[in-house]
Amino acid sequence: MELARVRFLEKGEEAVLPKWAKLLPKSWGYLEKHRPYRLERDADGILGILQVQREEALSTPWRKGALSLLEALEGEGVSIIVPPAEGEFPRERLPFAEGRRLAALFAFEGAAEALRRQGKNPEECTYLLAGGDQGMWQAALSSMGNEVNHLAIFTQEPDGAEEIVGELYMGRGLVTEVFSSPKNPAFAEADVILSCGMEQRALEHILKKGAFWLDLAGNRPMLRRLMQLRPDVSAAEGFFFHVSLGNEEKQMEGRMAEAEAFLQCSNFRQSWGFPLEELERDVLLFELRERGFAVSGFSAFGKRVKIRRNP
Repeated sequence: MELARVRFLEKGEEAVLPKWAKLLPKSWGYLEKHRPYRLERDADGILGILQVQREEALSTPWRKGALSLLEALEGEGVSIIVPPAEGEFPRERLPFAEGRRLAALFAFEGAAEALRRQGKNPEECTYLLAGGDQGMWQAALSSMGNEVNHLAIFTQEPDGAEEIVGELYMGRGLVTEVFSSPKNPAFAEADVILSCGMEQRALEHILKKGAFWLDLAGNRPMLRRLMQLRPDVSAAEGFFFHVSLGNEEKQMEGRMAEAEAFLQCSNFRQSWGFPLEELERDVLLFELRERGFAVSGFSAFGKRVKIRRNP
């Protein structure tokens, strides 16, 4: 078993073709029909390159080319795909590591690390689960440690939070506030916001100065707005991980780390087809930690994000 990364042509990069094929009229569609992809190998494994720019990859001919690329990778013994950081790629034939499963499992651990980098004491800070449902909340709470003393849940269906509120009180003695209006002061006072749903409201103006926002739901439009309009807010959608590979120590962006976890951890691999809320998340988290997976940084759109230290 091994992983493969796939990507589109980068800006300024040209498709690799036989010299004679470059003389053919583009209208003949030789590239799309006969050379839609190429395979390369480097230190990180196999790289599959769909020979088209990201903006043009949604057309029917290139979708067929992407599927033929996935078929070729499967024939090479690839078990999991690391997709491009941006752009749509057919999610067929093989599992895709987007980094969100690891991000959910390590959500509170990563949030505590972000707070420490800001110069804050995690035990004194307020945490907010925003949007989503009980399944996503439970997944995010997997890594919640004893440093969490102030927790709230923002949801349009407060009744759906009753069970988890009861569990937190009985198991930890933690009183959790539940509210459904973004005008509630708890939203503006949160030091950490874990975005668990595709909330489409414009919330960027509400956030506390210097807050940390972690998008666990793939709400990239909101993430982009935050990064553009609130430079004081540290916003991310995932983590970089410290990963132990035998005697080697590596730093990996979340998608690569998730693919590595798939290859290394049998429980993680076998649970892939199930939602996180249906799994023994504590067991998965314990195994990943035992294998050396630990949050070491923050990412958005495949790039490293710096956590701003509060003045």
